Amino acid sequence: MIRNYIKKFSVVLVLLCISFAAQAQVSRTGYFLKGYSYRHRMNPAFMVDRGYFSFPMLGNTNLGISTNLGISDFIYPMGDKLTTFMHPDITADEFLGSLNENNNINMDMDMTIFSLGFYAFGGYNTLDIGLHSRVGMNIPKDLFRFMKVMGGYDYELTNMNLYTRNYADISLAHSHQVTDDLTIGVRLKFLAGLAYAEALMEKMELSVYGDQWKVNAKGNAAVSMMGMRPIYDEEGLVSGFTELNPGMSGMGVGADFGIVYDFSNVLAKGLILSASVSDINYIKWNNVSRAGISPDEPYIFKGFENLPLTEAEDAIEDQLGEITEDLTDLFVVKDMGTGSYNDVFGATLNVGLEYKMPFYERLSIGALYTQRFDKVYSYSAGSFMLNLSPVNFFDLAASATVSTMGFDWGAMFNIHCPGFNLFAATDFYAGKVSKEGIPLENISANIMFGINFPFGKRR
Repeated sequence: MIRNYIKKFSVVLVLLCISFAAQAQVSRTGYFLKGYSYRHRMNPAFMVDRGYFSFPMLGNTNLGISTNLGISDFIYPMGDKLTTFMHPDITADEFLGSLNENNNINMDMDMTIFSLGFYAFGGYNTLDIGLHSRVGMNIPKDLFRFMKVMGGYDYELTNMNLYTRNYADISLAHSHQVTDDLTIGVRLKFLAGLAYAEALMEKMELSVYGDQWKVNAKGNAAVSMMGMRPIYDEEGLVSGFTELNPGMSGMGVGADFGIVYDFSNVLAKGLILSASVSDINYIKWNNVSRAGISPDEPYIFKGFENLPLTEAEDAIEDQLGEITEDLTDLFVVKDMGTGSYNDVFGATLNVGLEYKMPFYERLSIGALYTQRFDKVYSYSAGSFMLNLSPVNFFDLAASATVSTMGFDWGAMFNIHCPGFNLFAATDFYAGKVSKEGIPLENISANIMFGINFPFGKRR
């Protein structure tokens, strides 16, 4: 039962605390691999050696998650039993000492429905149709302190937020070699918004009021999700949601710009600089239902009930359910009408420098800097790659990355012989894991795979 519980809790933790991750869509480990068909997703100036078309729905699938939380932050052994951080025998210092000031997890999913690349019009061209999903949450440390200590502090919870953005896109890109040394590229995209939701707690003050808590908060939430609408009770509080109706919730556009310059004739043979700004995206979400918390109307929170926890394994899941129910009572939101929302998001800067070994040009080293600009979910990362193409139809790459979320390793293989292409990659760091293979500490993982069909003569 312990093993089943750990697995169940890990899933719940991921779903509840989802925020911030490495760039999805493609794996950064393949950035410098010339035979990797989807390099143009990171820089539209990149060309590959052949045209291709993708296996429907399986051309390029990417799943990513990253967090600075772990199961060991919330579940503790007690003899041969397990208990949660809320057990009275787990001290506040023991629990809070392992947390960060801002605790977050992020999950990304990108799926290529269809992709086509071909040489024409004086350069290399791509057509992509894809689905994209991103979900995130950030939880300040003081919320956990409040749950555990329940007194003796003035709590101010800021930057507590949750969001999800889901959309489909159709894009066209063209890469053109201007000179022997310079290549430029651009991609234009049409975006179809499917679902959007965001909740931001700008301010939240908690103060003792007898045996209860007075909550003085300011925050807002917005939802545009395929016809789904909030249901409000007689007091104007959110009590539920209507059913989903498939369809678009908004429309928008996007663009990517890239450049590649070969310094072989200027500085050193085999030295190549690349840079891009990708995912400059805009979606206008329609029929956005808004709700909010006003600082002019303080309300009373009765606290977390039934906090004592027995050591019995069966009680852990019940305790977690009670905590979740109590948390929903902490956030009292009211109807603020319906309108539209202009969403600008996701711009990513990539700057790469590659050097081919003078003693063996099929071996190269590379450095990549990535900066994502996305409000409170912005991040930066620096990666170092080792790339090897021992034969024309096979590539290997390994990477090490340091980012604002921590450290991870990466690996990729890419088979791209005439008529068939198979690749798989991962950027992964799990820290300490249990004997069941469940990550106990912060985790960063990105898994990508795809099947495509190259055609035409090799360039």
